[in-house]
Amino acid sequence: MELRVMTFNIRNGLAEDGPNGWEFRKHKTAETIRQASPDVFGLQEVFDFQLDYLVDQLSEYECYSIGRNDGQTAGEHCSILWRKGVFHRADAGTFWFSDEPEAPGSMTWGNQITRICSWVDLAEGFRFLNVHLDHAHAESRRKSVDLLLNRLPTTPWILAGDFNAEPEWPEMKALSNSSKVELVTATNKIGTFHNFGGGIGGERIDHIVLPVGTDYRDTQVIVSETEIPFPSDHYPVVSTVKIS
Repeated sequence: MELRVMTFNIRNGLAEDGPNGWEFRKHKTAETIRQASPDVFGLQEVFDFQLDYLVDQLSEYECYSIGRNDGQTAGEHCSILWRKGVFHRADAGTFWFSDEPEAPGSMTWGNQITRICSWVDLAEGFRFLNVHLDHAHAESRRKSVDLLLNRLPTTPWILAGDFNAEPEWPEMKALSNSSKVELVTATNKIGTFHNFGGGIGGERIDHIVLPVGTDYRDTQVIVSETEIPFPSDHYPVVSTVKIS
């Protein structure tokens, strides 16, 4: 089975971003997703009002999403969406990057912002995991990678998200050097975080990760807009993955 997967940090809608504020760019965010046409994808920095808008605009998708602050709706979400009628949810959950991963809102690794991984088991035979690691604390990211490696299932899986780390940084090396995983590299190697400035020279911090040996192709960073308002301060990353 081949499917097109994507990760996209859509920038939190409460940020005071002037002409790049959510109300000015939300239609472009939805259109970027629509044009990318993923089968399954993860979004980061999603507040519930942003999710409501996107779900309304992208009615061909179903969704699993909870807030990181309380395990319900409060705070940012790591939302997972999949095509209706093509994929079917069998199970889903969220864990927190802390010493108490089942405790909503927990954070014990030095980060001042709650960080999570949401996941969905699809009945078609694989798990999709969506993460947003800490932007400020390398030790938190490293411990998060360790927890991720311990939580990967034995069945097929796809891991995607904003890792807030470039491929050559130690925390990403700890992930890519594991015998379990392969870090997917976009063929155009464009920076994914542009901070509403556009261009291609930003940090490569958004990644797709697969079980070692998984076939994939056509991995790209999508530069969809070159003028204000941008769809986000990040570019999405897409890849076609073969699940067997």
